[in-house]
Amino acid sequence: MSSAQRRRQRALEKKRKEREEKKRRERARREAARSQSSLGRLLAKAGELPVEECVISRGWRDRGSAHILLARRRENGRLLVGGYYVDLWCMGLKDTAVLPDLDPDEYQQSIKPEIFHDEVEFEPCDPSLARAIVEQAIEFARRFGFRPNKRWAESVRVFAGIEPSAEPVETGRNGKPCLVMKPHENLLGARRRLERTLPAGGFEVVEPEDRPASQ
Repeated sequence: MSSAQRRRQRALEKKRKEREEKKRRERARREAARSQSSLGRLLAKAGELPVEECVISRGWRDRGSAHILLARRRENGRLLVGGYYVDLWCMGLKDTAVLPDLDPDEYQQSIKPEIFHDEVEFEPCDPSLARAIVEQAIEFARRFGFRPNKRWAESVRVFAGIEPSAEPVETGRNGKPCLVMKPHENLLGARRRLERTLPAGGFEVVEPEDRPASQ
């Protein structure tokens, strides 16, 4: 085979791969659209589904952060689950997810033990209190420029039909924001935001070694 033929063959192979990649992306886009449409229909009737359980991480008041799971049973026996990782002391709703079609055993054995990649010990929580915790933490965080995770608009729908409790939920620590620095999270941007927003002494920082330092 001549060099010209080899170049032509390589060019044809490149075009073939580009066509295949374009088709793959289009299939993925269509599948994502179908999945989103299916999820939207499910969430539209979430309020009609009975609550299977609502749980919260033990010791959440003392730690200032909470992992919350709200599971609702679908007609087919599988579970629609909303997960919420809440920072009550500073940043509000840091992470959230909707898991629309879980086998109950998978939920108990795989999802609950390591939700949001954390090992968590759960205890029962009234769904109304769970919603109040999430929403009051979000409102507290907004004062300092922290927005809830972008999936909140979707995951809040798992709470459909559940009114937030009127019980006040303590946000902040010692009456001010408190940023808990964690080795596995990059929170320098959050710290700078607080420094820009608040005067000296207007917030606290807890370093990874758990020694509080006021700013």
